Amino acid sequence: MKVKLVLLFVLSLSAYAFGQASFRTASFTMSVKGSSNLHDWESQVNEVRATGSMSVDAGALQSIQALTVEIVSKSIKSAKGSIMDKKTYDALKADKFPTITFKLEKATVAKKGDSYDVSATGSLMIAGATNKVDLAVRGKVGSDGSITFTGSKKLKMTDYKIKPPTALLGTMTVGDEVEIVFKLTLKP
Repeated sequence: MKVKLVLLFVLSLSAYAFGQASFRTASFTMSVKGSSNLHDWESQVNEVRATGSMSVDAGALQSIQALTVEIVSKSIKSAKGSIMDKKTYDALKADKFPTITFKLEKATVAKKGDSYDVSATGSLMIAGATNKVDLAVRGKVGSDGSITFTGSKKLKMTDYKIKPPTALLGTMTVGDEVEIVFKLTLKP
């Protein structure tokens, strides 16, 4: 019995020292880009929460076991002003669904030079509709143990049952496709 307890203790210490660790948001930049029949547009995301469980050994990213990213819908702000913001929040049904949420289902990690190519699959919930998405992301482990992920993803609003907004009595229509561009740093 004593040997089993010692073995369990040693295994749990080695898993802690060389195994998976919990990570959370340290910093981020994120924007949503799109077009309309009048001009291209871009909105900045000002609040992102992310938590994850990843394995890092000797400064090398080994695997990603879990990752959840939440974007606060009403933190998305346009340089075009509050009228565009209101249309965005209405389209996202932000009062009923205050966050856009990505939950990782699986990820593969491949070392490429001094960084990592990450292929991820997960569920993305926007305005109450959930779809499976694939992401190709670049990861980099910092000297402080942080992991920075950069990438982008193009989505169609109608895939999430969102009607592209209109303005000016319907004379301006927003294109169906948007692109989310991000740089997200997580720290243990």
